[in-house]
Order: sequence, then C-alpha cells, then structure tokens
Amino acid sequence: MRQLLGLSVGIILLSFCGCQGPSKNSFKAPFEVNRAKSDAFPDFLVGRWKANGYGWEFKFERDGSISKLRHLIAEDVNVPEKGTFLEGPDPGTYAVFAMGPCEAQYAGWGRRLKVKIILDYYQMKLPTGDLEGKSYDYFDGTISKDGKTWKVKWRSYGWLEGADPLDVDYISKHPETLVFTKME
Repeated sequence: MRQLLGLSVGIILLSFCGCQGPSKNSFKAPFEVNRAKSDAFPDFLVGRWKANGYGWEFKFERDGSISKLRHLIAEDVNVPEKGTFLEGPDPGTYAVFAMGPCEAQYAGWGRRLKVKIILDYYQMKLPTGDLEGKSYDYFDGTISKDGKTWKVKWRSYGWLEGADPLDVDYISKHPETLVFTKME
C-alpha cells in the first residue's frame, strides 16, 4: 500500500512540474557541497532529521555522510545502494530511481548546513506509459542554537522528459522554506 501511495504521489507531482533536461548553459546549481572545505561534522547533527513538509528525511552519519533518506519522489533510499526499485500495483508497472551525489557540508561559524540530493535518473512504468526524468534538490540553512531544528531554503529542480522547460530562474529566486527537526 505504501508503495502504491508513493508511486501515486510521485506521478501527481511529476505531472505538475513541467520539465525537460537542462542544457549545459541553462542550469547553475545554487551551491556546491565541498566536503574538503567542510568543518568537522558535529555530533549533535548525527541521526535522523525530518522535514515539516513533503516527506523529506535525512540520516546523517558521524563522518557527515548521508546514509539514508526519504526522497520526495523515490521514497526510502539507502544512499550507499545508489538507488531503489518499487514494484507497481498493476502487472508490469514499476519505478526505478538512480541516485547521484547525496552530500552534506557543515560550517560551524554560522551553524550552517547545506545538503545536495541528486536523483540522476528515474523511470516510472505505468499502465498508460512511461515517465522519465531527474531532479536536483538543494537545502541550505541554519541549525538552531539548541541543535534541534534546521530551517532551510529548499530549491527543487525537476526535469521530465518531453515536458515544458523548467523555469530555473524562478525556482532559484523563490526557494521554499522547510524546517527539519532532529528525531533521534
């Protein structure tokens, strides 16, 4: 049932996100995560963080890596496995998700945490046809002084094969605010 719900939510979201692949000159990431320049990842960030919307969750490890996440489209992903497969409710239906880099960077001087989640490719085989695309999600914000919340600006760029071009400038200038809460 959960897989059916996830697949249905993914289909609905994708139907609204008029998307196509970016050209090399049309998309510039809002930031890059550079682990080499990152401060040491603090113990208070280790564990599971859950957003107040869209179902996002991250599990940070002691080295600052993301071991698991709950993705808006791909649902539960074990990051080291580089993707996930969901069997659909109807015969021959399925969804495949191939993850790209999933990285975090922490800057202690501003209590700032940045996360980059790249879904390199997805394909959803539906009774009525296929959906193919990719998404890039960027989270950038400050950890509260008590270390229990993380208020972020979220920018989500999604490309759907054969759909209208994505308005990259609009998304870049109008991020959505989410608040993550430490769960463990």
